[in-house]
Amino acid sequence: MPLELVRKIADEVASEAFSRKHTVTRLEVGENGDAFLNKDFVPILRHIRKQLPHVKIEFFTNFQYFTEDKSSIFLHERLVDSLICNIDGGSPADYFAVKRIPYERVKQHILDFLYLRKSLGMIVPLTMQILTADYYIKTVQQNLGSDPLRLIGPEKQCNANARNIRSIKAEWQGILDPGQDRIAPSTSIFAWAERAGVDTTKLNYDNYSCPLLRRVKEEAFIAPDGTWYACCYDSNYELALGNVGEETIDTIFCSEKRRQLIRMLERKEFAEIGGPCKTVNCCQPISYTSRRRQIKRAIKSTFKSLGIFVRALGART
Repeated sequence: MPLELVRKIADEVASEAFSRKHTVTRLEVGENGDAFLNKDFVPILRHIRKQLPHVKIEFFTNFQYFTEDKSSIFLHERLVDSLICNIDGGSPADYFAVKRIPYERVKQHILDFLYLRKSLGMIVPLTMQILTADYYIKTVQQNLGSDPLRLIGPEKQCNANARNIRSIKAEWQGILDPGQDRIAPSTSIFAWAERAGVDTTKLNYDNYSCPLLRRVKEEAFIAPDGTWYACCYDSNYELALGNVGEETIDTIFCSEKRRQLIRMLERKEFAEIGGPCKTVNCCQPISYTSRRRQIKRAIKSTFKSLGIFVRALGART
């Protein structure tokens, strides 16, 4: 996103007229991407911090380019309030298979950030999200009955790695600060990358709700070119509501087009909405259930059914 567009957004949000109608509490920089890909990320954060000193700034990064000098800038100038990263591999080989980024470099940059943060005595929480190829593949296979459309890297090697999420958590638990950092294993995933394989003629839309309806109502998702799109699952900006480079945020927020989208989402008119909503099943959180857990659930369900049956007999007598 150009610095000029960021200035327009931040200046409008900071204006008295906007503040009388809306309250902005959080700004996420780089969701679904790495904000370091923008060469102007430091001037951008400086302008946001200057104009919106009380808004929480969350910064998404894979730490590939988060070098020690950048950590110093971020921390000394207090440019962000929290960081979010993904560690998607239980070993350097698995991580590289998914990310195409050297794990050793990423780990060193994280360690540099943590060391500097501790030496300065600052509170800038780091959330480490974990999702491995192994878990993703198994979850898609179990819930959708097919292999992922885009298997990443040497998937057989990833699939054979039994350490996966547990090993990543064990590695970082002793390094992160339990007082402010958090490890978030992705026990639930979203299959939006599998949309192309869905037969929409077989979907019963009454079985689904929009899981991001609250966020659609309360948040603005703005693309680098200024397009305000429906939500983070609308990765191709198919449901564009306007452009903040050409209109004000308030105008788009109050527009009939946006209100109509919300009404249609509430009425579950996903096929009529089109775009990513026509495969709303891929927006639902899904998880993998091991064979052992499946057996436990089956046994528990059987005993529950027997209990109901016994109570029914008791009621008859």
